[in-house]
Amino acid sequence: MKTLEKEYQEWLEVCKELDQDTDCGIAANREDFSNYAGLETEISFEEMLKLERQFS
Repeated sequence: MKTLEKEYQEWLEVCKELDQDTDCGIAANREDFSNYAGLETEISFEEMLKLERQFS
């Protein structure tokens, strides 16, 4: 089972290849990541901000 951090790191790579913005302040990005990671509920801004800070 992948960790949320690993899922986020992979999502960042995909977004980079597609030249897609990954700012967690954009609701569509939180929705996109949540779908990518297969989350049951959409990730919160606060939780995604923690991930964003880890990988910036």
